[in-house]
Amino acid sequence: MTILNYFKELYHINDELERFFDSIIVVKDFSKGETIFEPGSYLKYIYFVESGFTRIYYYKNKRDITHYFFGPNTFSTGIESLFYKKPSLFGLQALAPSKICLIPFEPIEELAKTDITINKIIQKVLMDSLISFSNRFYNSQFETAHERYSALIDDNPELFQNASLGHIASYLGISQQTLSVIRGIK
Repeated sequence: MTILNYFKELYHINDELERFFDSIIVVKDFSKGETIFEPGSYLKYIYFVESGFTRIYYYKNKRDITHYFFGPNTFSTGIESLFYKKPSLFGLQALAPSKICLIPFEPIEELAKTDITINKIIQKVLMDSLISFSNRFYNSQFETAHERYSALIDDNPELFQNASLGHIASYLGISQQTLSVIRGIK
């Protein structure tokens, strides 16, 4: 789904706003494995996955850790970088061929001063991120690895077609060996 169609399903997008989006949004194709941005980058865009599959990751003790997966019709960015002009803690990588909209934040932020629809869009992006990460935190605190694995598969059946076992294991906070044992039980 294109980003404009996505927005139109949620909000009234008038012709002027549609022209605004058409003038600022760039759609890019990324190959499987391609890095969209690295941890430590200063971000200027909100990323909308039109198609494909991506992951947010970071480095800890020289290890690559998957923080979250994003499929079609989802937003991603380094919120701390975008809003607070800090280097992003995270990187974004395409796990499958992906079509991603790059939405420059500066003109969005400027228009938000006078346009309620833009404010609602920003609010939705932030709330979706907050809810997703809140759920992730809750699950990591109160569910077993087996429960987290089962929920991940239920919520993302296409995951195993796109992410490596190493990415899935790091997301779940377990070793690949433990993941293999859990997969054998399921």
